[in-house]
Amino acid sequence: MFLALGVGGLILLAGTDLSVGRMVGTSMVFATMIMHKGINTGAFFGATLDFTGIPVGVRIVMALVVCCIITTAFAMFAGFFTARFKIHPFISTMANMLIMFGLMTFATKGVSFGAIEFDIPDIIMPKIGGVFPTIILWAVAAVAIMYFIWNKTKLGKNMYAVGGNKEAASAAGISVFAVTITAFAIAGILYGFGSWLECIRMVGSGSASYGQGWETDAIAACVVGGISFNGGIGRIRGIVVGVLIFTALTYSLTILGVDTNLQFVFSGIIIL
Repeated sequence: MFLALGVGGLILLAGTDLSVGRMVGTSMVFATMIMHKGINTGAFFGATLDFTGIPVGVRIVMALVVCCIITTAFAMFAGFFTARFKIHPFISTMANMLIMFGLMTFATKGVSFGAIEFDIPDIIMPKIGGVFPTIILWAVAAVAIMYFIWNKTKLGKNMYAVGGNKEAASAAGISVFAVTITAFAIAGILYGFGSWLECIRMVGSGSASYGQGWETDAIAACVVGGISFNGGIGRIRGIVVGVLIFTALTYSLTILGVDTNLQFVFSGIIIL
């Protein structure tokens, strides 16, 4: 949900983001390193780190902040080239994807960093009554915040205007550069937050290759939900519906025993 909400704002500006999966992989590495119990099983630029001397609560917050800073910085890097030099987001985010993956693979040699402290998931996303997963509440909060931004703020109105017609928006006094950079920054924060939650949900397992291909899932959810690639058209509720459709599809086909490879076929048909 977090990834779809992030990329949805960029599609609203008639753009996209191909680096979503690498954002997840990069964040997973840093989050796992910080929340890992004991000495990390992998090295980062040759250094084996150990953060266990820091209280667990501080490390949880530290991991979230680091994830959001890194993903926001990379997202704004791509956004700068899009806003300043008019490079299409397909190109700038593809470059971003390659740079991130190359750096993280070189730094970690592609190894996994193991598991995080086992009590952290119960702290951040405990199950109410042992059944209801509270990670859903995190997603609901993200949807509510993005709904407010898109529909109740000047930034949201400007995003629709820029996505609909950049020239007209500029002539009306809207800073296309500022709106584009801000949209990328918001996407970066959502990527970092979502990746942090994914790390906790998976109890670690951070590696640079984690999240490969997730950008297609996020983009597909937005498209199915009615976010137009032409820009300026789409609603937050559409993104929610798109995510729910693909989530329900995946679980349903898995329960029915449909081969994992054939599930891609069903997803493609739904997108068309």
